[in-house]
Amino acid sequence: MARHTDEIDDPSPLAGARIDVAARIGWLLRASRVVAGVPLRELAARSGGLSPATLSRVETSGRRSGSVVAAYERALGLPHGHLRAPIDVLCRTFSYAPADADPYVPEPTLAGFTAAVDTVQSSAPSAQDWLRFAEYHVLTPFGLPAHTIRPLVVRLTDEVGRAAGPAYQLRYEALSKLRCSAYADVVGQAIRDAVGRPGMQRPADLLSAITELPTPELVGWCGELLSHESWIIARAGCLGIQNMRSVGGLRRSDWLPLVPVYAAACDAAAGDPLRQPILSATLAGCPPEFRSAVRSLLTEELVEPRRAATWTRTRRNHHYAYAAALATEITDAGTGEAMLARLLFEVLYDFRATHVTTSSFLLVASPFADQVRELICRSALEGPDETTRHGAAFAFANLMIPFETADPAPWLAADDPVLRGAGLSICGFAGVALERGLLHDLVRRQDQVGYEAMFAAGMSQQPELAGLAEDASLPPAVRTAASWWLEAGGRIVR
Repeated sequence: MARHTDEIDDPSPLAGARIDVAARIGWLLRASRVVAGVPLRELAARSGGLSPATLSRVETSGRRSGSVVAAYERALGLPHGHLRAPIDVLCRTFSYAPADADPYVPEPTLAGFTAAVDTVQSSAPSAQDWLRFAEYHVLTPFGLPAHTIRPLVVRLTDEVGRAAGPAYQLRYEALSKLRCSAYADVVGQAIRDAVGRPGMQRPADLLSAITELPTPELVGWCGELLSHESWIIARAGCLGIQNMRSVGGLRRSDWLPLVPVYAAACDAAAGDPLRQPILSATLAGCPPEFRSAVRSLLTEELVEPRRAATWTRTRRNHHYAYAAALATEITDAGTGEAMLARLLFEVLYDFRATHVTTSSFLLVASPFADQVRELICRSALEGPDETTRHGAAFAFANLMIPFETADPAPWLAADDPVLRGAGLSICGFAGVALERGLLHDLVRRQDQVGYEAMFAAGMSQQPELAGLAEDASLPPAVRTAASWWLEAGGRIVR
């Protein structure tokens, strides 16, 4: 297909060991500028000192510069951290990513630090407030002592899993920044405590954040979580393992104790649709020697992970062609189409959580976010095959793009439980309460559909939660889940 001469693309193989991180940085900056209708010369004038040539080179080369990205945010009228947060998450996830040549640093004044602390101690701090708070503690000489910052870190930890869209992205970035700083142990303990709370419903993002700084002890902890009685926490343990594998920094010997633990978890999960697929996908992304060692110990057959039909970027690959068609529809064959197709392909078809998550971060921060949300909805209900429909259904948990309204009816009418769960997840991100009888029927299931029904009730803080928490006829796991949501609170969108 014809492309613009200034098209930015990631030419790396779809199934390759590496992606082109720099190209993705450049794409996000250029797409944000071009869709906003701001020429380079005008952006340079708004940025206060950067030349058009410099900005063009930054976009073309994907040079990572936090201060330049911050200038884009200001010049384009975007919220603080809107572009920097997904870029920093992307670069922390992949060990070979470029270093930040010129990091953004907040004004290092006591007045600025004091204001940053005051805002997060208010009744309803925003995502930008949390990011500024983390930036002051990580990037300036100022910082609270451990015992003073601890309750604030606990509050941030509690908010991460209930936030949607950019409100989630910036909170996640704030928590991760603190995890990768002198406050690592404070964050680590807060996350361990949160995951250990009875009925914990949103552990995945916390496991991702704590594993931004991998340690041998974390490998052991994630291994323990694989056999947790809650499948929700067991799945989060898998995501933590995937993240540590990508972030790097551990020795090969640090992974060896996990081999028998992992094999035992796979055998115990045989036939379990809530555990076996994520264990299979996680193993597929591990080093070959680890995969071989685990498979040599298995006594039960492990299902294959959900994958694309092939991993070529041609129209003969009908899954890539489908993603490319969505990209064309979104951009009307405009600038950014090629990379958009690549990101959509990864969100829909890649079994590696690190690729899916970082691509989701970029899509949410891009000017195409709302259109992506609508087409992912359509793909879940009308996609050409089950692989596509399920990929789209699972994408909502990573995209977390807020919905203004939601109607669960067309989703619940589907025979496929994956689609029914997706519709309930959408209700959660929209803050839409479920009809009382429907809610009571669904939460009893204790499967993906039941989990998403409780998610919808929790995010909207339905009054029925109190009754569910005390209903002795319900399974204990359902009662503790309702209690967790009552204590945690509901949806956060700012």
